[in-house]
Amino acid sequence: MNPAQYTDYNAKLAVPDRLFTPLHGVRLTGGLFRQVFDNNIVFIQRLEMDRMRYWFDVKSGRKPSALPYPGHFEDNLKGQTASQYLMGAGNALRWEEHPALRAGVNEIIDFLEANAEDDGFLMPIDKRNFAYREYPHYVRIWLTYGLIAAARAGNPKAFPLLRRWQDWFNHCPDLPVIRYLELAFQGVVASPSVYMTEIGRSEDMDVCRQYYEETWRLAQFIAQEKDAVHVRRQHGIEPHTHGSEIEAFEGYLDLYRYYGAPYLLNAVLGFRKMYKEHWQHVGGGIVMIETLNNGNPLYPDSRYFLKEHGGLRSAYNELCCSSFWLHLNQRLHRLFPDVEEYVFEIEQTLYNIAVADQNGTEDIRYCAYLDDQKQKPVRLNHCCSGVGTRIFGSLPEYLFTLNRNTLSCDLYAACELTWDTEHQTVTVTEETDYPLDSAVRIRFDMARSEQFTLRLRIPHYLTGPVTVLLNGNPLAQGQPGSYLVLPRIWQPGDTLDFRMEFAWAVHPYHGEDEEPGFDRYSYTYGPLLMAVVGGRNHEKGIVLSGTGDSLPAGLRPGEKPLCFVPEADSAYTVAPYYALQEERFTCFPMFAQTEKA
Repeated sequence: MNPAQYTDYNAKLAVPDRLFTPLHGVRLTGGLFRQVFDNNIVFIQRLEMDRMRYWFDVKSGRKPSALPYPGHFEDNLKGQTASQYLMGAGNALRWEEHPALRAGVNEIIDFLEANAEDDGFLMPIDKRNFAYREYPHYVRIWLTYGLIAAARAGNPKAFPLLRRWQDWFNHCPDLPVIRYLELAFQGVVASPSVYMTEIGRSEDMDVCRQYYEETWRLAQFIAQEKDAVHVRRQHGIEPHTHGSEIEAFEGYLDLYRYYGAPYLLNAVLGFRKMYKEHWQHVGGGIVMIETLNNGNPLYPDSRYFLKEHGGLRSAYNELCCSSFWLHLNQRLHRLFPDVEEYVFEIEQTLYNIAVADQNGTEDIRYCAYLDDQKQKPVRLNHCCSGVGTRIFGSLPEYLFTLNRNTLSCDLYAACELTWDTEHQTVTVTEETDYPLDSAVRIRFDMARSEQFTLRLRIPHYLTGPVTVLLNGNPLAQGQPGSYLVLPRIWQPGDTLDFRMEFAWAVHPYHGEDEEPGFDRYSYTYGPLLMAVVGGRNHEKGIVLSGTGDSLPAGLRPGEKPLCFVPEADSAYTVAPYYALQEERFTCFPMFAQTEKA
């Protein structure tokens, strides 16, 4: 086991985190997250080592033994697939050993080391071409994330490679033009990610702020300018607006934590508020991908979801954007652990976008389409596949936040946490089939009694207060939308039981895809986006009987957990969106306005 369960970098920060993300010690023991985690391990192993190292072989003068993967990733972003492997496999290895993944990580780190230049440059390109396309930004981020994951998994070479690579970047001769390159805002997060490790140096943050920070852009979000998300007023075309700018605000929040400048936090919170109010689908997806959505102009509250508009293809809910949204809210949760909403955003992103985009062991979807049918396979290596495999390999870290005397149960899943407290090791076991079942049991096993604080998240989407039983007897009651905080002396074998009963929520649809003569609605059941499953009975979707706000009252349980049948439309079922694969469906059924009471 690593000497520390988490990295306490608060001594290096002006604004300290109150809780930390575990780096190891969580094991998924069953349920949905376990299946997703296992699927990801199989998926990662489908990546072929000889193809991933192609450009590294070319640069070193070796004859490649296989052709590279085709497409944008290896044609224009050479070496990116190797970073994808490191992100997925390295993170998975933090939680449990897997010989094949271990061998793959070690092999990639070895050929990165063999190809490293004397000054620390690691990419399989001529470094005179570094200031081109997304190399200084997205490509560097992936390599950074991959090396951090490999180091956390125990590879001893990864951190030294990363430190030399970051030192090269800190003195890169192209720094004066960095912020003007393609999608440059994504680069804000890379250097702070290095800083928030054992090898971070203050120079990492200073260089990032000097060469990436766009104060004029931050001011737009502080002022809540209504068109700030989809309009950039910088001179020139690039960098154009894109939902991937969310990743920049991960970095800006890190800069706030380091420098303590209030305007950085205010800009992050303003940015998040605008996305939440005007650029998010029900269920957590991000509408914004490009300023022109394949020809369709985007604007606040546009909320496209039909696949075509006047012959132009629509795109939305890109997994990359949701990945950045997840990790932005994860950072906010560590700073403000009493705000339940931040964890809810993590939760709904996981269920309704990330898990929904995993097609078994075969594919990770690029977009989470909300109508007609989910996206067909693209290819093994693309941007969303990369962030997806990073999320799936990291699933155990989203369940808890902690320090040596406080444990926060944030998401509920069948798992076992080996928690290094101030005085001993405590085994925390969660028994649940959440979200398929509402019952949760938490048991504490330890050598002797200990005083610590337990925080139980009581999600806002429940039907009412939650009564928590300790060893079968009522202990406390938690209110939806808060944390139930339980400081006490805990005894070996103490067991908590409670139920998290989901409530239905009805969401009238307003946006570009409103249909004359009909009302559209979407539905959530607890954290889950629900879909009406079945074939279309209208050119623009599925029309159901009655009124949209009365649908939940007219549902009866179906044959499978979390599946329901509309009494008035028994040919259809209502099921969790994440569970669908090949089915026809819509998340926005229509109701004829003439049938309104």
